[in-house]
Amino acid sequence: MLGQPRFVFQLLTIVVLTVGACAPRPDAGPGAAPPSDGQSAARKVLTLGIQGEPPTIVGTRFGVVSGGTAFGGNNVPPIAHDELMVESHSINNYEPQLAIEKPSIEKGTWRLNPDGSMELTWRVHPNVKWHDGTPFTTNDLLFTFEVFKDPDIASTIAQRALVESATAPDPTTFVVRWSKLYANADQAEGLQPLPRHLVEDLYRADREAFVRSPVLGTEFVGLGPYKLVTWQPGSHIEFARHDDYYLGRPPFDTVIVRFLGDPNTMVANILAGTVDGLLPRGIDLDQAVELRQRWEGTGHQVITGLNGGLRYLEVQHRAEYARPANGITEPLVRQALYHATDRSSLAEVATAGLSPIADSWIAPGEALRPDVDGAIPQYPFDVARGQQLLAQAGWTRGADGLLARPNGERFDIAIWARQEQKVEKELNVIADTWKSLGARPEIHIIPPARANDREYQSTRPGFFISASSGVNYYENRLHSNQITSAANRWAGFNRGGHNNPTVDSILDRLAGTIDPRDRIVLHRQLIQEAMGSAAVLPLYWEVAPVVLLKGVKGHPFVHSHATWKFYLWDKE
Repeated sequence: MLGQPRFVFQLLTIVVLTVGACAPRPDAGPGAAPPSDGQSAARKVLTLGIQGEPPTIVGTRFGVVSGGTAFGGNNVPPIAHDELMVESHSINNYEPQLAIEKPSIEKGTWRLNPDGSMELTWRVHPNVKWHDGTPFTTNDLLFTFEVFKDPDIASTIAQRALVESATAPDPTTFVVRWSKLYANADQAEGLQPLPRHLVEDLYRADREAFVRSPVLGTEFVGLGPYKLVTWQPGSHIEFARHDDYYLGRPPFDTVIVRFLGDPNTMVANILAGTVDGLLPRGIDLDQAVELRQRWEGTGHQVITGLNGGLRYLEVQHRAEYARPANGITEPLVRQALYHATDRSSLAEVATAGLSPIADSWIAPGEALRPDVDGAIPQYPFDVARGQQLLAQAGWTRGADGLLARPNGERFDIAIWARQEQKVEKELNVIADTWKSLGARPEIHIIPPARANDREYQSTRPGFFISASSGVNYYENRLHSNQITSAANRWAGFNRGGHNNPTVDSILDRLAGTIDPRDRIVLHRQLIQEAMGSAAVLPLYWEVAPVVLLKGVKGHPFVHSHATWKFYLWDKE
């Protein structure tokens, strides 16, 4: 089973729409789940609904076994398992969880060596126990490290090649040696603890059986605030309080996560009161807005926040595929089209106006934003400015109002997208303003049969509407070492073939620069270079809703999972 890429983004803005008390509607309609058995005044039970069932509980950051990122499955791992570091509430920021503190250069726990290597020393909380009562020690991390480095076990974490060795000097100290500098090493990516006492023998005997072990799934044993009791495939997972949880006694006797199948069933369940909350990704924003209106004057909550997705136009940079010739491969043309893209209308159509428009891969609210804000080239919506730039690039409007070059070539430009909700509306907003320039946009929806055909998508002639995590977006999408091609079986992340040696150089220096002040300088240089040439056209930041009934006290963190710091969740 292959690992999944990590998607790291933090909650930037939260709008809590609180409205007073009203009994949940009994007429939920077909598909509503029955109330959980045993819910009574004597027991505190929280029931949550997600759209899809996770394939396993081991989280996505391990990079070996998928935790199920789609349809809410990634909300499950934090309920049952803890990590050295946990994604926090601000962008590109991690907080210690099992670790007592982040490794620090100042404190000597992050040591940079003269030969260009480095060592990070992790100190973990004492008295941490697995759900079966076995003490957790750094020997578990040493075993996890061995699995992480095993070339026979697939991983999508490219940085594992930089990690050389690890030692566990004592039960609460873990030291990792890196062959070269890597700025994000303190995120502990790939070191999600595995229960050595339960799976080591299986790992040594049968790698394939190890990856499929029920201990990593339906019989999971972890370190989190709640331990797995039962997993009914296609129905629900039930968790019970982990009384020996090292951060304190969690409040719920039972937590139930139901797999509800589709957004309409999710809405039916929350209206019937058979679930206490709905987690993303599930219902869409139109449904969330309708719930807010329906619940006006109640204490129920509709919380919307950025889900980590940067919606953007991916450019075809390769001249052998791009059409028209001397079109979007030219910076002036890309700048013109970006000026002629009405991002505010796009956000209104796609997110009911709840999303902020994007001007780069650095979102409003990100800790880095104030330091780079003045360096971000701006492209306000201005069709006239777009026409001026196109004229400079040799594209002028003829008597018929259409753009053409002196050789008579027309500006026929393709915009591709996958079949998604509201995508046709997005495409039409873009196409309408580009028509006002004199372009002839051609909309193309990728057939379902080719939705995963990377060669087909990489060799498209124009733009591709896509989405990805804003955090470290540029590492995957702009570096030439990620260009898709036949040579790598179209497996890279840089599907547009962007190739700029200056950008590559800055990215390489960023990866090996630790000092925050030096990193800010590089971030400013990168954003000026890449956005100055409109190498990518960011559109808006996606948002997602969390829905909670009155009395539920959550700490939702919408992007990677809404179950951040789940041990603090409570219910009146």
